[in-house]
Amino acid sequence: MSAPSSDVALFVHSTGVGPFMWNKLLVNLPAGVTPLTPTNRGYSLPDLVARGTKVTVAEEAAHIKAQIPAGTTGVHLGGHSYGGLVALTLALDPEVPVKSLWLYEPVLFGALRPLVDELPEDVAQQVREFTEKPDRFLDASTGGQDVWLENFVDYWNHPGMWASMPDKARDMARLVGWKMFQEVRMVFEEPQPFEVYRFQVPLTLVKGERTQPPAREMVRRLAAVNPHAQVEVLQGLGHMGLVGNPAGVLPSLEQHWARVLG
Repeated sequence: MSAPSSDVALFVHSTGVGPFMWNKLLVNLPAGVTPLTPTNRGYSLPDLVARGTKVTVAEEAAHIKAQIPAGTTGVHLGGHSYGGLVALTLALDPEVPVKSLWLYEPVLFGALRPLVDELPEDVAQQVREFTEKPDRFLDASTGGQDVWLENFVDYWNHPGMWASMPDKARDMARLVGWKMFQEVRMVFEEPQPFEVYRFQVPLTLVKGERTQPPAREMVRRLAAVNPHAQVEVLQGLGHMGLVGNPAGVLPSLEQHWARVLG
């Protein structure tokens, strides 16, 4: 008699948050699928990343991969933003038995940068600004500090978001600020060309209607090299929609499970 299947829904959190972001999304999973929501490098007190330390996507992916239980027969990968890049990297690993991918706006600025002259103008404008003015996101001297955190948080949310956050939330961001900077550096420097991220397994790509132009373009480019992908636009949501409005995102995951495992 063959052993029963042991599948996990391995979902990688994004920059500045944590595994808690999946609590209201990885619910009522199909039979035989167990949620697995590891903590990224540098987000627990014993694992804080010292200022000046460089972390790579490969190291992050290895850190996440090491937490897949022995005996796992299938992995349904998910991720948001930077977590989407990590999930895509794991999906390229032949040792990971990937069965499907669900990604909410995976961020691959590094894949867009060589294409800047052919991008839509609103996308190209931001890509040029971020790369030609490194003090916005890529300056290590301010990376992870308050001015950098404010730029980052306000960009992906809305102007004034950082200032409106409770002191406790800002203190937590400061604690992991350098790792947050490393994650942003990685998404600008380490993604491979979009063509590398071509998969045969079921793939759902999700974006918010109100997201930033580069995030919209990244989803479009990934869908172009994965014509079988299901692309969904969630009305009224932005890049952080699945944190602020998980109920608005949950139907996408339910449809994904029905399509993949139904």
